[in-house]
Amino acid sequence: MTLNTASESIAPEKRSFWRRQFGEGCTDAQQVFDVVFGLIAPILCFYFDPIVFKGSFVQESTIQSYQLFAYGVSAVEVSVLAVWLLFGARLGGWSRPVGGVLISGAVFSAAIGVAILPLSLIGLFLIIGIFGFIPFITAFVYLRVGWRALKSAESITQASWANALLIGAILSLGIPALLSLYVSRTASRSVEVILHGSPQQAQVALARLRKLPIIPRQDLEPLLQAYTAEKDANRKETLKESYRLLTGEDIDRRIAILND
Repeated sequence: MTLNTASESIAPEKRSFWRRQFGEGCTDAQQVFDVVFGLIAPILCFYFDPIVFKGSFVQESTIQSYQLFAYGVSAVEVSVLAVWLLFGARLGGWSRPVGGVLISGAVFSAAIGVAILPLSLIGLFLIIGIFGFIPFITAFVYLRVGWRALKSAESITQASWANALLIGAILSLGIPALLSLYVSRTASRSVEVILHGSPQQAQVALARLRKLPIIPRQDLEPLLQAYTAEKDANRKETLKESYRLLTGEDIDRRIAILND
Protein backbone atom coordinates (compact mmCIF):
# COMPACT_ATOMS: atom_id res chain seq x y z
CA MET A 1 0.00 0.00 0.00
CA THR A 2 2.81 2.37 0.86
CA LEU A 3 4.49 1.74 -2.48
CA ASN A 4 1.25 2.35 -4.39
CA THR A 5 0.63 5.58 -2.52
CA ALA A 6 4.15 6.74 -3.25
CA SER A 7 3.77 5.87 -6.91
CA GLU A 8 0.52 7.79 -7.13
CA SER A 9 2.04 10.82 -5.42
CA ILE A 10 4.86 11.13 -7.92
CA ALA A 11 2.83 10.13 -10.96
CA PRO A 12 1.74 13.69 -11.78
CA GLU A 13 5.39 14.75 -11.90
CA LYS A 14 6.11 12.04 -14.47
CA ARG A 15 3.28 13.01 -16.80
CA SER A 16 4.33 13.98 -20.29
CA PHE A 17 4.32 17.59 -21.44
CA TRP A 18 1.07 17.18 -23.38
CA ARG A 19 -0.68 15.43 -20.48
CA ARG A 20 0.27 18.31 -18.22
CA GLN A 21 -1.02 20.86 -20.73
CA PHE A 22 -4.37 19.18 -21.35
CA GLY A 23 -4.96 17.73 -17.92
CA GLU A 24 -7.80 18.89 -15.69
CA GLY A 25 -5.63 20.94 -13.37
CA CYS A 26 -4.37 24.39 -14.34
CA THR A 27 -1.18 25.69 -12.74
CA ASP A 28 -0.52 29.32 -11.92
CA ALA A 29 2.14 29.43 -14.62
CA GLN A 30 -0.31 28.12 -17.20
CA GLN A 31 -2.89 30.70 -16.18
CA VAL A 32 -0.38 33.54 -16.58
CA PHE A 33 0.61 32.11 -19.96
CA ASP A 34 -3.07 32.03 -21.00
CA VAL A 35 -3.59 35.66 -20.00
CA VAL A 36 -0.47 36.87 -21.80
CA PHE A 37 -0.86 34.95 -25.06
CA GLY A 38 -4.62 34.49 -25.11
CA LEU A 39 -5.75 37.96 -24.04
CA ILE A 40 -2.97 40.55 -24.15
CA ALA A 41 -0.84 39.43 -27.10
CA PRO A 42 -3.67 39.22 -29.70
CA ILE A 43 -4.89 42.72 -28.80
CA LEU A 44 -1.39 44.19 -29.00
CA CYS A 45 -0.67 42.44 -32.29
CA PHE A 46 -3.80 43.88 -33.90
CA TYR A 47 -3.21 47.33 -32.42
CA PHE A 48 0.43 47.68 -33.49
CA ASP A 49 0.09 45.72 -36.75
CA PRO A 50 1.68 47.79 -39.55
CA ILE A 51 1.59 45.13 -42.25
CA VAL A 52 -0.80 42.19 -42.10
CA PHE A 53 -4.21 43.86 -41.87
CA LYS A 54 -3.45 47.57 -41.97
CA GLY A 55 -0.67 47.54 -44.57
CA SER A 56 0.55 51.01 -43.66
CA PHE A 57 4.16 50.45 -44.68
CA VAL A 58 3.92 47.99 -47.53
CA GLN A 59 1.60 46.96 -50.34
CA GLU A 60 -1.72 45.32 -49.63
CA SER A 61 -1.30 42.03 -47.77
CA THR A 62 -3.12 38.98 -49.07
CA ILE A 63 -5.43 38.71 -46.06
CA GLN A 64 -6.12 42.41 -45.57
CA SER A 65 -9.61 41.99 -47.03
CA TYR A 66 -10.44 39.85 -43.97
CA GLN A 67 -9.50 42.60 -41.51
CA LEU A 68 -12.93 43.17 -39.98
CA PHE A 69 -13.67 39.43 -39.87
CA ALA A 70 -10.39 38.75 -38.07
CA TYR A 71 -11.02 41.56 -35.59
CA GLY A 72 -14.52 40.24 -34.92
CA VAL A 73 -13.33 36.68 -34.30
CA SER A 74 -10.56 37.92 -32.03
CA ALA A 75 -13.00 40.06 -30.03
CA VAL A 76 -15.25 37.04 -29.46
CA GLU A 77 -12.34 34.78 -28.50
CA VAL A 78 -10.73 37.25 -26.11
CA SER A 79 -14.07 37.94 -24.41
CA VAL A 80 -14.96 34.25 -24.02
CA LEU A 81 -11.49 33.37 -22.75
CA ALA A 82 -11.70 36.18 -20.18
CA VAL A 83 -15.07 34.85 -18.98
CA TRP A 84 -13.65 31.35 -18.60
CA LEU A 85 -10.56 32.53 -16.74
CA LEU A 86 -12.79 34.45 -14.34
CA PHE A 87 -15.47 31.83 -13.71
CA GLY A 88 -14.11 28.50 -15.00
CA ALA A 89 -16.18 25.40 -14.32
CA ARG A 90 -18.69 27.51 -12.36
CA LEU A 91 -20.26 28.26 -15.74
CA GLY A 92 -21.83 24.81 -15.60
CA GLY A 93 -23.67 23.97 -18.80
CA TRP A 94 -22.24 27.04 -20.51
CA SER A 95 -18.84 25.34 -20.45
CA ARG A 96 -19.75 23.44 -23.60
CA PRO A 97 -20.32 26.44 -25.89
CA VAL A 98 -17.33 28.15 -24.29
CA GLY A 99 -15.19 25.17 -25.23
CA GLY A 100 -16.61 25.13 -28.75
CA VAL A 101 -15.92 28.84 -29.23
CA LEU A 102 -12.33 28.54 -28.03
CA ILE A 103 -11.56 25.48 -30.14
CA SER A 104 -12.94 27.29 -33.21
CA GLY A 105 -10.70 30.20 -32.26
CA ALA A 106 -7.73 27.86 -32.09
CA VAL A 107 -8.35 26.72 -35.66
CA PHE A 108 -8.76 30.31 -36.83
CA SER A 109 -5.60 31.56 -35.06
CA ALA A 110 -3.58 28.70 -36.55
CA ALA A 111 -4.96 29.56 -40.01
CA ILE A 112 -3.89 33.19 -39.56
CA GLY A 113 -0.43 32.01 -38.53
CA VAL A 114 -0.13 29.87 -41.65
CA ALA A 115 -1.43 32.68 -43.89
CA ILE A 116 1.16 35.18 -42.67
CA LEU A 117 4.00 32.65 -42.34
CA PRO A 118 5.89 33.94 -45.44
CA LEU A 119 5.82 37.49 -44.01
CA SER A 120 6.87 36.18 -40.60
CA LEU A 121 9.85 34.31 -42.03
CA ILE A 122 10.98 37.33 -44.04
CA GLY A 123 10.48 39.56 -41.01
CA LEU A 124 12.80 37.40 -38.91
CA PHE A 125 15.69 39.26 -40.54
CA LEU A 126 14.30 42.43 -38.91
CA ILE A 127 13.44 40.62 -35.65
CA ILE A 128 9.87 41.94 -35.87
CA GLY A 129 8.92 38.77 -37.75
CA ILE A 130 8.98 36.82 -34.49
CA PHE A 131 5.63 38.39 -33.63
CA GLY A 132 4.15 36.63 -36.65
CA PHE A 133 4.39 33.36 -34.73
CA ILE A 134 2.19 34.59 -31.88
CA PRO A 135 -1.00 33.31 -33.62
CA PHE A 136 0.34 29.76 -33.25
CA ILE A 137 0.89 30.29 -29.52
CA THR A 138 -2.55 31.86 -29.18
CA ALA A 139 -4.05 28.88 -31.02
CA PHE A 140 -2.39 26.57 -28.48
CA VAL A 141 -3.89 28.58 -25.60
CA TYR A 142 -7.39 28.49 -27.07
CA LEU A 143 -7.13 24.78 -27.81
CA ARG A 144 -5.92 23.93 -24.31
CA VAL A 145 -8.49 26.05 -22.51
CA GLY A 146 -11.27 24.99 -24.88
CA TRP A 147 -10.48 21.34 -24.27
CA ARG A 148 -10.61 21.85 -20.51
CA ALA A 149 -13.90 23.74 -20.80
CA LEU A 150 -15.47 20.88 -22.73
CA LYS A 151 -14.10 18.26 -20.35
CA SER A 152 -15.45 20.16 -17.35
CA ALA A 153 -19.04 19.88 -18.61
CA GLU A 154 -21.07 17.14 -16.95
CA SER A 155 -22.42 14.20 -18.98
CA ILE A 156 -20.47 15.17 -22.09
CA THR A 157 -21.35 12.80 -24.94
CA GLN A 158 -20.25 12.49 -28.54
CA ALA A 159 -23.39 14.31 -29.66
CA SER A 160 -22.91 17.13 -27.16
CA TRP A 161 -19.28 17.49 -28.30
CA ALA A 162 -20.49 17.95 -31.86
CA ASN A 163 -23.18 20.42 -30.77
CA ALA A 164 -20.67 22.41 -28.74
CA LEU A 165 -18.27 22.67 -31.67
CA LEU A 166 -21.09 23.67 -34.03
CA ILE A 167 -22.39 26.35 -31.67
CA GLY A 168 -18.83 27.55 -31.10
CA ALA A 169 -18.21 27.88 -34.84
CA ILE A 170 -21.46 29.82 -35.32
CA LEU A 171 -20.71 32.23 -32.48
CA SER A 172 -17.03 32.78 -33.15
CA LEU A 173 -16.93 32.59 -36.95
CA GLY A 174 -20.47 32.92 -38.31
CA ILE A 175 -21.49 36.13 -36.55
CA PRO A 176 -18.25 38.03 -37.37
CA ALA A 177 -18.53 36.81 -40.98
CA LEU A 178 -22.06 38.21 -41.31
CA LEU A 179 -21.00 41.50 -39.71
CA SER A 180 -18.01 41.74 -42.04
CA LEU A 181 -20.22 41.09 -45.08
CA TYR A 182 -22.73 43.75 -43.99
CA VAL A 183 -20.02 46.37 -43.43
CA SER A 184 -18.32 45.58 -46.74
CA ARG A 185 -21.55 45.91 -48.71
CA THR A 186 -22.48 49.14 -46.92
CA ALA A 187 -19.02 50.55 -47.61
CA SER A 188 -19.10 49.59 -51.29
CA ARG A 189 -22.50 51.17 -51.84
CA SER A 190 -21.50 54.34 -49.98
CA VAL A 191 -18.31 54.74 -52.01
CA GLU A 192 -20.32 54.42 -55.21
CA VAL A 193 -22.60 57.22 -54.03
CA ILE A 194 -19.60 59.41 -53.19
CA LEU A 195 -18.23 58.88 -56.70
CA HIS A 196 -21.41 59.12 -58.74
CA GLY A 197 -24.08 60.76 -56.57
CA SER A 198 -24.96 64.41 -56.05
CA PRO A 199 -22.90 66.49 -53.57
CA GLN A 200 -25.69 66.16 -50.98
CA GLN A 201 -25.88 62.38 -51.45
CA ALA A 202 -22.10 62.15 -51.24
CA GLN A 203 -22.09 63.98 -47.90
CA VAL A 204 -24.71 61.58 -46.50
CA ALA A 205 -22.74 58.56 -47.75
CA LEU A 206 -19.52 59.96 -46.29
CA ALA A 207 -21.20 60.41 -42.90
CA ARG A 208 -22.52 56.84 -43.08
CA LEU A 209 -19.06 55.49 -43.82
CA ARG A 210 -17.51 57.36 -40.91
CA LYS A 211 -19.92 55.61 -38.54
CA LEU A 212 -18.64 52.16 -39.53
CA PRO A 213 -16.24 50.57 -37.01
CA ILE A 214 -13.78 49.63 -39.76
CA ILE A 215 -13.81 50.37 -43.48
CA PRO A 216 -12.27 47.50 -45.49
CA ARG A 217 -9.45 48.92 -47.60
CA GLN A 218 -10.48 47.00 -50.70
CA ASP A 219 -13.80 48.86 -50.65
CA LEU A 220 -11.94 52.16 -50.88
CA GLU A 221 -9.99 51.17 -53.99
CA PRO A 222 -12.55 52.81 -56.34
CA LEU A 223 -11.87 56.06 -54.48
CA LEU A 224 -8.13 55.71 -55.14
CA GLN A 225 -8.72 54.88 -58.80
CA ALA A 226 -11.11 57.82 -59.27
CA TYR A 227 -8.62 60.19 -57.63
CA THR A 228 -5.82 59.00 -59.89
CA ALA A 229 -7.91 59.41 -63.04
CA GLU A 230 -9.58 62.70 -62.06
CA LYS A 231 -8.48 65.79 -64.03
CA ASP A 232 -10.59 68.45 -62.33
CA ALA A 233 -8.57 70.03 -59.50
CA ASN A 234 -11.60 70.82 -57.30
CA ARG A 235 -13.04 67.34 -57.68
CA LYS A 236 -9.61 65.83 -56.98
CA GLU A 237 -9.31 67.84 -53.77
CA THR A 238 -12.78 66.69 -52.69
CA LEU A 239 -11.83 63.05 -53.17
CA LYS A 240 -8.58 63.60 -51.30
CA GLU A 241 -10.40 65.16 -48.35
CA SER A 242 -12.97 62.35 -48.34
CA TYR A 243 -10.22 59.75 -48.16
CA ARG A 244 -8.51 61.64 -45.33
CA LEU A 245 -11.73 61.82 -43.32
CA LEU A 246 -12.33 58.09 -43.78
CA THR A 247 -8.84 56.77 -43.11
CA GLY A 248 -6.82 59.55 -41.50
CA GLU A 249 -4.22 59.03 -44.25
CA ASP A 250 -2.98 61.10 -47.16
CA ILE A 251 -4.25 59.60 -50.40
CA ASP A 252 -1.10 60.53 -52.35
CA ARG A 253 1.06 58.70 -49.81
CA ARG A 254 -1.21 55.64 -50.01
CA ILE A 255 -1.04 55.55 -53.80
CA ALA A 256 2.76 55.90 -53.67
CA ILE A 257 2.96 52.90 -51.30
CA LEU A 258 0.76 50.79 -53.58
CA ASN A 259 2.77 51.74 -56.65
CA ASP A 260 6.15 51.15 -54.99
